[in-house]
Amino acid sequence: MNHNVIDDVLKDTPLNSFHVAIMFWCSMLMLFDGYDLVIYGSVLPQLMVDWKLSPVVAGVIGSSALMGMMVGALTLGSSSDRFGRKRVILACLVVFGVAALGNGFCGNATQFAACRFFTGVGLGGMVPNVVALMTEMSPSRKRNILLTVMLSFYSVGGVVAALTGKVITPAFGWRANFVVAGFPLLALPALYLWLPESISYLIARGRYTEADPILKRYAPEFRGSSSSLATPTAEGVEIQARSRMVELFARGKIIDTLLLWVAFGMCMLMVYGLNTWLPKLMAANGYSLGSSLTFLTVLNVGALFGGLFSGWLADRHGGKPTLILFFAVAALSIYLLGYRQNTFVLNLLLMCAGATTVGTLCVVHAFAAQLYPSNIRSTGVGWAAAAGRLGAIAGPALGGYLLSQQFSIGFNFTVFAIPGVVAAIASFMISGNGKKTLSDTQELVAHVD
Repeated sequence: MNHNVIDDVLKDTPLNSFHVAIMFWCSMLMLFDGYDLVIYGSVLPQLMVDWKLSPVVAGVIGSSALMGMMVGALTLGSSSDRFGRKRVILACLVVFGVAALGNGFCGNATQFAACRFFTGVGLGGMVPNVVALMTEMSPSRKRNILLTVMLSFYSVGGVVAALTGKVITPAFGWRANFVVAGFPLLALPALYLWLPESISYLIARGRYTEADPILKRYAPEFRGSSSSLATPTAEGVEIQARSRMVELFARGKIIDTLLLWVAFGMCMLMVYGLNTWLPKLMAANGYSLGSSLTFLTVLNVGALFGGLFSGWLADRHGGKPTLILFFAVAALSIYLLGYRQNTFVLNLLLMCAGATTVGTLCVVHAFAAQLYPSNIRSTGVGWAAAAGRLGAIAGPALGGYLLSQQFSIGFNFTVFAIPGVVAAIASFMISGNGKKTLSDTQELVAHVD
């Protein structure tokens, strides 16, 4: 089951308001994700002054959320293949919402790092499940664009975080930003009522009574029942003896899985390294703190457009060529940021860097979701994201180390550009192009064989 258990029958289902509603709620979840992760970078300059933090300690605190995301991706991220997408998403929302709100009431760096860690646990568990749900509840012809539109809302959250850091912090202090971070908890009742469970998951579990009303909204023109979409083979595949983790390396997937992990890791190193340290790096390059926070906003605006464009490009030319192109542009634009530029060129480079780092994170998630069959999709995306968190953890810590050693700004940005080259090479070596993959029937036959 490569795309979705219902793709072969309902592949021509047109986009309707139900699909758009699912994208809206999943997009809001990604906005919360972007806000909670980028807000640390926007308050970091003030936090370092108030608590007299060294760059190394600040980098470790920044990495704590990302370490939590790795733990969340490994545990909660893959658990929805067993417990369902919706249930795990709501649990993750509670975890990261409470922890993010708690950051506003911390009295020292240790408490702050602990809250950041649990914020990461919730976010790390939520993102793979949101990706899996959106993949399984999108019409196949519009899947890439819907996924990347949804994932691009991470960048919207980043823009909001940069703006609140610039507006709220001077007026109310840095703690007020984390009170805003607790607002997602208010969305919990609405998500409980209106976010649907995955049809593929319900059919695989034989829960046809629950699946039927969702199916009618997914494909109003379809006259059959959800049970007619199930086969004994499909259910047998879902309840197989081999663990889902082993399945990630079965039937020739091992090389692609490892290369995907490398691409994730390098992408996340650039994303979280830049979002954490860009204001400080630009200030060290002679810009004022106010303009440096503006640069963070420009970076995330570029990421928003990059996410949307990457989805359009992936739908037409495949995920693999898109990834290679975006990673190459990311490496070049980040490298050039290390040198003084006029205002126009500087903002253009920041837009390109945001578009091809955070924007690439959108398409690499979509690419991963389509690389694996639906019975291990959440596990596949979750483990890829968890492996990527090693790069995410390294990003803030690496930035702190580079600043503490007082290397030249050009050298610092060159170091952050190298992962783009590595990721482009890894993407090139992945088999297939992420556009055309096995049909559900072919994949089921492969399981049987």
